[in-house]
Amino acid sequence: MHSLHRGLAIINRNIRHLHNMQTSSSSLTPPAVTVTPSILDRIRALDRSSELSLLYTPLLMFDCGRDASNLWVQVGYVETSFMNSTLLRCCDENDDPIFLHDSVMNHRGVTKNACVFRSDIHLQDTCIDDQELFNRRTAILSNVTHQLLSLGVISQKHSDMYPVFPFHKVNFDSHKKFALVNRSIAPYLGVDSVGVHLNCYVCHKENDNKTIQGVWLAKRAPTKSHHPNYWDPTVAGGQPVNLSLHENIAKEAHEEAGVPSEWLDSNTHQDNTLFTDHTSDPLTITTAKPDGSCLKRSIYYSFDLQVPIDWIPTAVDGEVSEFKLYSIQELEKELTSGNSVRPAMRSVLLDFMLRHDLWKEYYEGEREELKKAMRRERMLLF
Repeated sequence: MHSLHRGLAIINRNIRHLHNMQTSSSSLTPPAVTVTPSILDRIRALDRSSELSLLYTPLLMFDCGRDASNLWVQVGYVETSFMNSTLLRCCDENDDPIFLHDSVMNHRGVTKNACVFRSDIHLQDTCIDDQELFNRRTAILSNVTHQLLSLGVISQKHSDMYPVFPFHKVNFDSHKKFALVNRSIAPYLGVDSVGVHLNCYVCHKENDNKTIQGVWLAKRAPTKSHHPNYWDPTVAGGQPVNLSLHENIAKEAHEEAGVPSEWLDSNTHQDNTLFTDHTSDPLTITTAKPDGSCLKRSIYYSFDLQVPIDWIPTAVDGEVSEFKLYSIQELEKELTSGNSVRPAMRSVLLDFMLRHDLWKEYYEGEREELKKAMRRERMLLF
């Protein structure tokens, strides 16, 4: 009996030993590794064209000025579910539908599903004066604005009007305009969104050498309908149809940050200021809201302004709640891993840093890839 108890004790001891070994072994299992996205990953993620393309239908208008092989041109993207639930129910003053879902042949001879302006269909037989057509379409889009407002899709009309451009031009074409559309509904039609930005920076000067020390960022007011309380470049604004890029940035700079208009003259250098125009090299990214709606091509034009080190921007129109002078180190950390800057504006601020050779050396191998990621080709669905 004694030997039996001894045997059972040995067995129990071995079982406990095996259990301890298993527990110890499991504790040695390395924890799951969290991969931090690189700055290149973060910039590439801003463009959502590949991710969302199957959920959208091209918006077409008829171009009387083109040859007969390709008269229909794409002017926007409409989310297919939104088209079916809302746009196809919009009617004109005669209670006729404004939009139609139709099959249209593109210039390659391929038939595509598209959302077309019903009023444009008769233009295949006879074209009318460009200005008359422009006015007619603008009036129709004004009707759409009122209907989307009454349906609660938008909360208010905007004071700015955006131009509707054909997509067959690779870059922003300031000459060919098909219509004007209220800024508030433009994202729902996927028409090009054009923005202007001013980066105000301060320098430390020693002898003949200047070093950029920081950049002023603006915190969006909590009342903003999109991305309230996020940080933007010093000045950021949409581009209305009735102003040039330079006229608009001068207006926005005064209204949002109190920038003296005389500082925005590239022909004069005063009060330790230096104004430079970089609009010949815009950023082009296809952006959307977090839920995937309002897919549109965003075109960002930038200007840079060196400001006196003792100057402080002042909010004038209430669009900005506060300003902060970010050091270059703080800005680099924010762009690399932070979430305080409005996501799309990461590209504008990164482009500023690359333009002034402010990015760390170990990222130099990614410089061209970063530039390419911020200048994406347009997504064509037609």
